[in-house]
Amino acid sequence: MICNICLFNLQLVVTNVKLRISCGATSTVTDMIVIVESVNEFPPEFGKNYYHINVNESTAVGSLVYTISDVTDRDIDEADNSLTYTISKDLEEFDGTPYFVMKTGTSPDIMLQKVVDYDAIVASGKIPTFLIRVTVQDHGGRRDDALFNFTIINEDDLPPAFIIPNCDSGCTPSYTTIVPDGFRGALTNVTPAALKAVDQDKQHAVQYSLVRDSAGYHSAFRIDRNTGIITALSPVLSTVALIVKVTEISALQRFALANMLVKTNSSSGSQPNVGRSVVKETDDNMTIIVIVVAIVAVIIIGALVLALVIYCKRQREKMVKPGDVSSSQSTSRDALQNEKELSNSRQELLQSYAMFMTSSEGKGNALPPITTADMMIGTDEFKKRSRKRRKKEQEIFDGTRKYDMEADIDFFRQGTKSKIKRSTRSIKEQRLDPKYWITVQNGYLE
Repeated sequence: MICNICLFNLQLVVTNVKLRISCGATSTVTDMIVIVESVNEFPPEFGKNYYHINVNESTAVGSLVYTISDVTDRDIDEADNSLTYTISKDLEEFDGTPYFVMKTGTSPDIMLQKVVDYDAIVASGKIPTFLIRVTVQDHGGRRDDALFNFTIINEDDLPPAFIIPNCDSGCTPSYTTIVPDGFRGALTNVTPAALKAVDQDKQHAVQYSLVRDSAGYHSAFRIDRNTGIITALSPVLSTVALIVKVTEISALQRFALANMLVKTNSSSGSQPNVGRSVVKETDDNMTIIVIVVAIVAVIIIGALVLALVIYCKRQREKMVKPGDVSSSQSTSRDALQNEKELSNSRQELLQSYAMFMTSSEGKGNALPPITTADMMIGTDEFKKRSRKRRKKEQEIFDGTRKYDMEADIDFFRQGTKSKIKRSTRSIKEQRLDPKYWITVQNGYLE
């Protein structure tokens, strides 16, 4: 018996399939479960077969370089759809397997495992490019591969370098030139080669300059910033040591230094002078300037001292100027001299008065008015000096004053008028001197 099985309802997501089974004249329709299993019939595929990736030479070891994200597999609903990645060498000359590696066997990440130094690669005569072939494979062994090209990008990490034969990066560039004594001009006979420098990585333009030094060498020379030619501005009389600086024209302004030794014919076998200027003309000019400044400073200081002495002397003369009786700065010597003159005048007056009273004409008669000598009485100076004295000694008779009254017995009998006090002028709190007292005999006024 032959049975024909016909599928009349098939879905992609198979859960239920209805079949019609007919055997001979009779047929029966029944439901059956059919399980469709996936078959690994397609390999994984890269999105393209060639990848170009730039890598900076400053990239750190262990850094992620690239992630493969475009691999596809047309087999669906597989129980195991995991993929594995491997790296292999492509061309021996550009072998990149020492530098690049997959992070893990099942990871699409490519990592850097060795430093890529652009300058070292170029210096070795190689092209800074590496090739690797990456293969992707599914669990069934189906695979695909693609070529990856890594180009190393140069970073600006090197300074300029002077071009000197047989001088690698480890040597210190040094130049020498010998000129005649007193030479002035461009230094062209330079050994071992003309002064020249270039940038080592980015090929930036460079410029030259002289480094300032404590000995003052740089001030006697000039360097062309574009060509590097050095010119002596003053006569060279002995050995000179210069420091040449070359700087790349970039944001980083990396630089390099070189020594330049300038010798004269007479000093070609001697060492350079260190710590002083080797150009005599410059040295002499500086000496003259220092001497002139010192002389001017001494003259200015002397003039100030002389002016101060004259000023102080004039001030002292004003303070002790003789004959200025109206000045408030009169000395004690002037006051004592005036006092002495007044005392002598009063003494003569009192002696004359005593002789008159003891004579026959004066005895028993009224006292004549008391007169005074010309003792500056009534002047402004006298009033000023005696104002305070009058306030304190109004009760004491002043023999130098003129009283508007007649001398009578009662006046002299008063207890406060029994003594005559001489003027003390500006001498305060001085007691009465007995030698100026007037002594009369008992009954002399009777």
